[in-house]
Amino acid sequence: MNRLYAPAFDEVQAKLLSRQAKGQPLACSVQMLTEVSWLIQYTNDKARVEKRLADLGQSLDFPVERQRAALEQSPVDGSWGGCFEEWFLRMWASADPAKELMHRGQRPAHPLRFLDRIGTPGKIRSHMAALKISTAAGGRDHRKELNLTVTGLGQLLLLGELAPLFDPAWPREAVAAALRDFMDEEWQDSDTGYWGSWYEVDGRIVKTDDLSMTFHIASYRDGNVPLLDRLVRKTLRIRDRPYPFGWHDRGTQNNHHAYDVVRLLRFGWPHMTLEERAKTQAELFIITARARRLSLDGAGAFDLRPYSSIDEAYYFGVSLLDEIGYFRASKRFWIDWNIDDAEELRAQILANIDRFGIDSPMMASARRKLVARD
Repeated sequence: MNRLYAPAFDEVQAKLLSRQAKGQPLACSVQMLTEVSWLIQYTNDKARVEKRLADLGQSLDFPVERQRAALEQSPVDGSWGGCFEEWFLRMWASADPAKELMHRGQRPAHPLRFLDRIGTPGKIRSHMAALKISTAAGGRDHRKELNLTVTGLGQLLLLGELAPLFDPAWPREAVAAALRDFMDEEWQDSDTGYWGSWYEVDGRIVKTDDLSMTFHIASYRDGNVPLLDRLVRKTLRIRDRPYPFGWHDRGTQNNHHAYDVVRLLRFGWPHMTLEERAKTQAELFIITARARRLSLDGAGAFDLRPYSSIDEAYYFGVSLLDEIGYFRASKRFWIDWNIDDAEELRAQILANIDRFGIDSPMMASARRKLVARD
């Protein structure tokens, strides 16, 4: 699939990033690009790839209003992400706008009916169980779908501050409890503390340890997960493995994955031995230096190449620096360090965010993290 479609995908991705950098809003096209990427990487459905590539090409000529409509809530089912076709992508795309409403003290204009698909304890257990295991014969690797399902539902169901978004009659607590039970009782690896996709191969089950899935589950539960001591030791051991089974991402910098690592190490810090803390400090110095040297230029602009959109690049870049405590001493869990250029870099990044003028939940979240003070 990559041999067939990567050149066309790379070409349109470059066009999108270039046009966004010039201030053109392309939210609908970015959603289509994300869906095409998933189809290429995780399915063998050539017909759908070619259809969505054609849709994506046509979307580049959409007027501004149609591009921006992709960020609005649907009156039909209450979801966001109107240029996605897949349910799990619309569900995932709904989490950030829902959180943004809560930050603004607002409520959704329409009920969140798209969640009725998993709206009982039995439904969510069945849904997650169906995604946990992939087979070659199925023609669809569930890994990305499983990860984004955890990302979306983990926020919508497990973050306490989002409870007011729901109709009081919708059984949010019961559904959330069923999701946590599934994670802990039917899915977590008892040896490593990690979560990941399972694969049926020649009649046996092969389990994987997935950095991103584990980050999302631990993060939306604020580190309150079983086997945290094993989880942090596993995290330190997979430094040299390729993503998603380790930290490395095809030889490039990627603030997204580094952010995942730092958050997991933060949760695990109280459980570490003296030797593990020393290793963690060394790794966090390397991550910080790598982010400053490779992902940022001298004017506080983030490298866009590992991402599908500008707001992604800035959200994950800012989130990594914030998590590591670059701008806020209160977040430097791992060291007492006076960072000389923190205020200068903060101002530069904020100026770049203002320059782009992108009004999206990701960019709004990046700005909030930058302006937060101890």
